[in-house]
Parts: sequence; structure tokens; C-alpha cells
Amino acid sequence: MLKDAIVIGTGFGGITAAALLAKAGYDVLTLEAASELGGCSSKFDRDGYRFSAGATVGMGFEEGGMLKRLFEELNSPLPPMKKLDEIMNVYLPDRTVTYFSEKERWYKEIANKFDRNQDRIIAFFEEVFKVSRVLQKFVERRAIFPPSTASEFFALLKSVDVNLLGLTPYLTQSVQDRLAKFGLTNNEPFMAFVNGQLMDSVQTTASYCPSLLGYMALSIFHNGAFYVEGGLASIIHALAENYHASGGELRLRHKVVSIAKQGDVWTVMTKRGEVFRTKKVIMNAPIHNIFSLLEPELHHSLSIEEQQEKKKDAWGAFTLYIGADSSFMMPESNSIPFHQFISSYEFPLSEGNQFLFSMSQEGDTKFAPTGKTSITISTHTKVDNWWERETYERRKEEYMGRIIESIDKRFPSFSSSINMKMTGTPVTFKRYTQRENGKVGGYIPTGKYSLLKSYSPNSGVEGLWFCGDTVFPGAGSLGSSLSGWMVADAIKGKHPVQDM
Repeated sequence: MLKDAIVIGTGFGGITAAALLAKAGYDVLTLEAASELGGCSSKFDRDGYRFSAGATVGMGFEEGGMLKRLFEELNSPLPPMKKLDEIMNVYLPDRTVTYFSEKERWYKEIANKFDRNQDRIIAFFEEVFKVSRVLQKFVERRAIFPPSTASEFFALLKSVDVNLLGLTPYLTQSVQDRLAKFGLTNNEPFMAFVNGQLMDSVQTTASYCPSLLGYMALSIFHNGAFYVEGGLASIIHALAENYHASGGELRLRHKVVSIAKQGDVWTVMTKRGEVFRTKKVIMNAPIHNIFSLLEPELHHSLSIEEQQEKKKDAWGAFTLYIGADSSFMMPESNSIPFHQFISSYEFPLSEGNQFLFSMSQEGDTKFAPTGKTSITISTHTKVDNWWERETYERRKEEYMGRIIESIDKRFPSFSSSINMKMTGTPVTFKRYTQRENGKVGGYIPTGKYSLLKSYSPNSGVEGLWFCGDTVFPGAGSLGSSLSGWMVADAIKGKHPVQDM
């Protein structure tokens, strides 16, 4: 039977595209290699605890937010969640900064915690908010970027207004360039704070981050950050339920090993030897994996060159999954689910020197029993370090010790409260998410022009589409979901069911 579309992977991009197409009346099959939905946003259960595999912070659920509008488009209720005012504590070597969502409270925190340049820092954030408001309106129009067809160019032009054109000078600047304009680059604590936020959101620091990309990242918490009961996997499962209700077919433990094209029909083969036929293929696999899945004769037709792609770098993640008694947390911090640790100003913000600590909240029994908490900790790491068997176990112990030592300095009873712990490495992510060498989080921006070098969701081959964190608009649950929505829009624009 010929399917209208086959979606490969159930991360945010894939499940968004699948749900939207099924809602529109398409006959859609979704194939997932793992036994759990969600890819890097999935969950797993151990010893009475649920853990988020990777992504933890909920964004885009505020009124008018992208994911809120997605659920409205699907006529589906959002899972239970709480909007946060105190989003995150950031533990710098010599101070703790609380990241407030509400702008005025945030500005008061800046005045209290940064002992110089407060007026310049506030002026910088005013620019961040002003620019990001314009960008947000453009992104919400869901134009394919970079465009590769006449219709995509036309749609992009229609999405551009005079306010967006006013941001043209920012295209040739990095976040570091903008910080220099405000005289902030010598303010070590503030630069560490900004760089920590950028690392967690766009995978790089101010020196290498395009200003427009960085401004969107630095503004996103102020639009709304949410604690989602049961984690972001709850969002994935809600989208999957909507997909099922619309008639979509989903098969877990169906790893795709080959994708070929015969005329106008695509054939998708799984490890089980099953072959499925379709008009459209939507790959929610990272671009790192594309060339090993596509039949070689298709490689030259892609808009992406294999050798060029191999030169683009991406991080891996070292993760710690800890079940603990929640009593270790100080009362004033107990209601804050997200904590960022930066142990030293002297070292790079990776390999355990900077990490995100996400803990379940009291009463969320999807994650942990009463009086307990489920903790996911993640730090950026170079993937190449983890494929040497001789040093693998020792490296795991070193990273785990380094991270727990940093937490103990802030919360002295943390170690003694631990009931169970597990580690994850790029090897683990390769095994469970199929991502090449365990690369996660999209590509690392390498300079002010990186945004203009993004890969398009349009593969360049008729009927083949990409979504996820390695195509525009980039990393994170919001960016990945938006890419899936773009693909669904593009396919529906060419399908007769739109006119029925």
C-alpha cells in the first residue's frame, strides 16, 4: 500500500509533522527505531524514578507561543504544566543569579547581582527584546529557509516586512560584537552568564554566535518558561495521541536502514526487512545520519554535500541521572526546577565545568515518589573523547565525580541524599537515539554568518524532507517542532486534500 507520507523518527520535528499531516487527512506511517517516543526528548524509568533523557525546559506554551498554537491547530489539550517566574538559578563561581521571567524583576536582579555596568546590561537586554520581537513575527510565518524553489523564495519575501529589514545590520555581527558595543565584554561574571545561556540554547558562546540567533535564545525565557509534569516526553506523547486519533500509524522498534527512490515512489526498508512505499519521506534524523541511510545514487541530488557536512561540528552530552531525597535542596531553591552550574571562569563551558541540573518538583509523581526527586544533569562534551575503550569507564567516573563535587559545594548534603545514579555518554546516545557518534543538539555555530549557512528542510530531492535540530531554525524543542511544521505546510500546499 502506498502511503501519503512516511515520517522517520518521533522527536519534536517528526511527531509535529506527523500529527499535522494526519489531522489534515493524510495517510501517514511513522517509524521509530527505539522502544520509546521522543529521541533526545524521550524518557525512561528506573527503580521507581522517571528520567528525562535530555531536553527538560518547556518553552513556547505561553499565549501566542508556537507550541501553544500547535496544540490549538490540532485541537488538542496541553498536558499539565506550570509557568515559571523564577526559572533558573545560575551558580557562578562568586555569586548566584536567579533568572526571572518577568522583565522588571530580572532588571532588579541584574542591579543586585552584577556590581558594575548594570545600566549597560539592561540596555543590552532592551535591545535583545526589541530585536527578538521582530524576529519572532518572522519565524511565526514559517517560511522555508534558506529557500531553494521559486515558491519558497516568494513565501520568504512575503514574510519580510520593513521592521525585519531594519535588522539587516545584525546579520553581519555576532553576539560578542553587540556586547562590545555596550562595553560589556570585560565584565567577566556577566559574560560567563551570557555564555552559559548561549551554550545551553545554541551550543556556542557569544564570540561565535550570530547576533540574531543569540538574541532569540536570550529572549525566550522572558516569553515564558514552563515546568511540564512528567517532562517534555509528556508533550511528545500528547502529540502522538493526537496523531493516533487522526488515524496515523506508529511503529516502535522499527529502525530504518535504507531509503531509495524508484520514479516518483520512495521505498523505506527497516532492519526487520520490511519495505514501505510512499510519496513523501520526512526524516526526523540528524543530517549526520542522512548519507548512511540514502541510497548512494541520491547523494548527488541533495542540496547538502557530504564532505561539507562532515566538517560541521556538533557536541555530545555527558548526562547524569540521579534519584535522590528532595530534602538536600535549600527551601528558597526548592521551587526552582532548573539550575545551571559554572564552576570556574578560567575553563571552557563544557566537560563538566558548566552543566544544567533539572529536578522534578514536589507532587509530580510521574517523576518520583513523594519526598524524592528525579534529576537530569547534562554537560557538553566532545564526542571523540568517548570512543576510546581503554579510558571510557575512567572518564565516566571522573566526570561524575567532578559534577557531584560541584553540586556538593552548593548543597552539602547532596551526595548523602542520592538513592541511585546512572550515566549517559555519546556512546549511550548513539545506542538509544541512533545519532551518529552520539552527536546531539544540532550544529555548533562557528561565527556571525552561521545562520545564513543553515540547512533547509527541503532536501533538494523531490519528495524528501528534513526536520529536527540540524536544519533551520535549529536546535531545541521549539526549533525542531517548527521545522516539522514547516515541512507539513509545504506538503499540504501541494496536496489535493487541502482543497477538499
